[in-house]
Amino acid sequence: MTLTGKISRRLVLAAGAALVVTAAHAQVLDPLKFGALLPLSGNYGFLGVSERMGIDLAVSEINDAGGVLGRKVEVVYEDSGTPAQATRKATQMLERDKVAFFVNGGGSAVSAAMFEFAQRNKVIDLAIDPNAEELVTTKANRYSFLVPAPSSMIANAVMPEAAKLGKTVLFLTHDYSFGHAQTAEQRRVLKEVGGVKEVGEIKVPLNTRDFSSQIIAIRNAKPDMVVVNVAGVDATALFEQIWEFELFKNTKIVVPLLDFEDSWAIGPEKNRLISLAGVEWHDTVPAKDAQAFKARYQKAYPKAQYPVPTTNSVNAYLAVRETLRAIQRAGSTDTDKIIAALENHEVKDSLKPNPMLIRAKDHQWVQDFFVFRMKDPKTSAEPGDIYDLVSVAKGTDIVVPEAERKADLATQ
Repeated sequence: MTLTGKISRRLVLAAGAALVVTAAHAQVLDPLKFGALLPLSGNYGFLGVSERMGIDLAVSEINDAGGVLGRKVEVVYEDSGTPAQATRKATQMLERDKVAFFVNGGGSAVSAAMFEFAQRNKVIDLAIDPNAEELVTTKANRYSFLVPAPSSMIANAVMPEAAKLGKTVLFLTHDYSFGHAQTAEQRRVLKEVGGVKEVGEIKVPLNTRDFSSQIIAIRNAKPDMVVVNVAGVDATALFEQIWEFELFKNTKIVVPLLDFEDSWAIGPEKNRLISLAGVEWHDTVPAKDAQAFKARYQKAYPKAQYPVPTTNSVNAYLAVRETLRAIQRAGSTDTDKIIAALENHEVKDSLKPNPMLIRAKDHQWVQDFFVFRMKDPKTSAEPGDIYDLVSVAKGTDIVVPEAERKADLATQ
């Protein structure tokens, strides 16, 4: 071989090696992206803070373990204050950022719009903070998943305990899909249990801050208990005024779905106005991995607004972690393959006493739910220790049976 030939061959080999290095380098720099549409404003703005911490913790753990399919994971964040805002920004994420899937917060109305968006665009969306029943019934579709417990599961867990508190009940209902579904399901359970008479319902418009007229109406009705189906900043304002009017002294206050953020906002002393509460997760639940998760959260966020992980952090964490695991199991970012890897998957490290099942029939995440009483602040071991456990409702015991679900997502 001539000197020129040797040089040419070396150049070709060098160029080939450079291409291999460049390709490998490009692969490393090609992250797997997903979109997170969180409430950063409006009635549920405070939830977005907790959700983002859960998402970031899941991504950090996955990336520290090597990423997914050899790729690092990145999150594209946007505000989801309204349904129109969420779907508009989701469209931008699909076109501009080429995201693999979505998670969304922002309440039931935002999730309903995102579920329709997901079906229309054939992309996965996981709702991480709403509880409206329609998300596993009329709005259910094969591209969408509901991570939190829907209204039926909440009612099945909480209302048998609430029925022990009195013979008459009045409902305070947030006047949109979440509140309507909550009250409807709780009526169903109280009718099944028997012995409790409804003496009224007061519907509360979204973004209500003055509850004086509602509290006067409750006093006039004189129920043994008031069931509060009001959420977000509205709920915080309501609890403050229940304390100021001392309504809780003659009437039991039941909150079937209580966020730790609400309890923390009003403080441990006022928190005692609540006689009974349903909670999706707290670090004191009897699960072997709950304390370990709490320790990871506190290490990652030593200056966090909330001293312990909240339900909203946990739901966001689980949604992202399990979807990324599904992509790893599927060996692909193909939407159909990810859905297949999620459906009927049992999550043993659920942060709860029992495994969690991602049900194929309606894409509901079947998991445990908890009933708490409020702890006397004098007995609290640390900040955030504000609940005493009453009962654990096993997910498989409180979920609506598959046979009663009319939708068949497999045919979509």
